[in-house]
Amino acid sequence: MRQIIYTKAILITLGCSLLSSCLKKDLYPGNKNGDGKEVLPPDNSGNTNRYAYPFGEEKTGQEAEIIIELQPGHGITETPIVNIPPLKYNKSLLFMLTQDDCKQSAFSMTWAAINGKPIDRSDIKRKYYFDIEHLEADDMPPNSYLLGKTLGSTNGFGNEVRFHFTTTLAPEWEFMNDPTVVKKGFTENFFRFYMKSGLRWNNVIEMLNDGNAIAFHDLNTAAVNNVDSLIKHFDLAQQITKKRLNGRNIKFLAEPNGNKSYLQAALGFPAIQTMTAQTGADKLIPYQVNSPLQQKTLARVFVNHAAEVEKLVNDAAAKDVAHREAVHIGVHETDHDWAQLLLWLNNTYGKDGKDILWFPSQEEYYEYNYNRQNSIISSRIEGNKLIVKVKFPNQSDFYYPALTLNISGLHTNSIKSISSNETVTGLTYGNFDKGISVNIDCRAFTYAHAAQYVNRYLAKKSAANLLDAKYHVNALKDSEGKKNLFRALGAE
Repeated sequence: MRQIIYTKAILITLGCSLLSSCLKKDLYPGNKNGDGKEVLPPDNSGNTNRYAYPFGEEKTGQEAEIIIELQPGHGITETPIVNIPPLKYNKSLLFMLTQDDCKQSAFSMTWAAINGKPIDRSDIKRKYYFDIEHLEADDMPPNSYLLGKTLGSTNGFGNEVRFHFTTTLAPEWEFMNDPTVVKKGFTENFFRFYMKSGLRWNNVIEMLNDGNAIAFHDLNTAAVNNVDSLIKHFDLAQQITKKRLNGRNIKFLAEPNGNKSYLQAALGFPAIQTMTAQTGADKLIPYQVNSPLQQKTLARVFVNHAAEVEKLVNDAAAKDVAHREAVHIGVHETDHDWAQLLLWLNNTYGKDGKDILWFPSQEEYYEYNYNRQNSIISSRIEGNKLIVKVKFPNQSDFYYPALTLNISGLHTNSIKSISSNETVTGLTYGNFDKGISVNIDCRAFTYAHAAQYVNRYLAKKSAANLLDAKYHVNALKDSEGKKNLFRALGAE
């Protein structure tokens, strides 16, 4: 993705390095039929204003309050111990995936496979891609098919939590603003499904709405070893991103091309709080982490084939939890084989298997660990009630204010009800070990967010839209508003 300067002198000088770089190429040839005549389906794709979660308005430093009312005769005299486990939902195996180069397949293959959307069979003769506008119009590539399920783990109490991954962005490149051609039923050619230069902003918005994350990667500068230039372009890319993604900033860097200058520059750009690299990085063993990991570079690995990841995951799972390393995979292009890998993770260690896997983005893991290390927890007994408070740290550009709390000495049989203050928008609980576990989510706009998916279903009553709407409504804590959303879906 480096900037290419079309002069002989520079091409000779930079030829070798450019060959190994993450160059951006537009493989979309235009619409022409077999006679070479232009065939122009209408362009009804436009980069119109789309719903995006209001990241710029998200709150930080919240104080969550959970009120546990006990059954008569089940009062407690000693305040229970409350702690936050190393991994969310008390999972024991951490898996992360970072997709480099702002690839279109991050949407049409990786995101689509996880979220139960049609994916391409990746025929050796031609691989097809699509954009969010194609999906919404049911204008899909030929031979697309479904995996038959969404992919994820559970929250420990039966609710699905879909896998989340990271895609890198290329904010300084104009191709992210490109339109796309949509024409359902047009079969004279399939040029509209040829690979574009990369992701478009509309695709990124849809992925972020589902909880996935974004990262810096290559910057649009020829001075790729000049720290000052890189810092300048981090800032330019950040400004563009914030404008296009409703206030969302990038705080994660995926090192490009093994260029350590990017890591050095990141230390001079405070917005970047977490990084990953293939070499010279720290191995992550979640159950041994005792620091916030701020501005630490965590290790990831690239593999030649998706199937190789299975061995890495199996080897990690075979180790004792206390010494179990996270499996963090870097990838560029994803295809049918990668979709099958994601399906394998779901079926083996996810919700349809052992259910020990937490699959967040590095950004989400970083926030969880940071909040775990820095949140202030207090608890007190008032009559037959246990009141637990969690004060989150006031950290900039945080978008995942959610934690798992383990509370010793209680059992669901002794609990009459669990409620919370308005700060808590998602709440589930159940028995765990010798006590109970409580999952809380304090994102400020989860109800309005779920309502968007309900409205999407009501506007187009497809099975896929209903599944997505139920998924996002299920993320809400129990309330009359949640019941109303289910009533609107016809699913009380």
